[in-house]
Amino acid sequence: MTHEKITVPDDMIALVEGRSTYARVGLSMHQTAPWIQPGWPGRSIVLEIYNMGPLKIQLTPLIDRPCQLSFFPLSNSLPADMTYGSKSTDAYGKQEHPLDVNKRK
Repeated sequence: MTHEKITVPDDMIALVEGRSTYARVGLSMHQTAPWIQPGWPGRSIVLEIYNMGPLKIQLTPLIDRPCQLSFFPLSNSLPADMTYGSKSTDAYGKQEHPLDVNKRK
């Protein structure tokens, strides 16, 4: 999980990307779900990290920075009923642990 608290505004979308220094040794970030949706509030982002290289890599919290977020403006803000958290299936906002699923009611 990332250390930073992230909230994506309703008029933006974010993309989690790996950084070149780590990719060059085989470390890949966010395999299946790189987009952070408009309206997403979170304590941190769960990273889907995969080591494809021959080296054993140990990341140190608050020192290593293996990924980055790119923010993209939307042409319009999403309506409230379409932002993250507006549907009962939006279960991962504000999670505190990678396996924590907050079912909204």
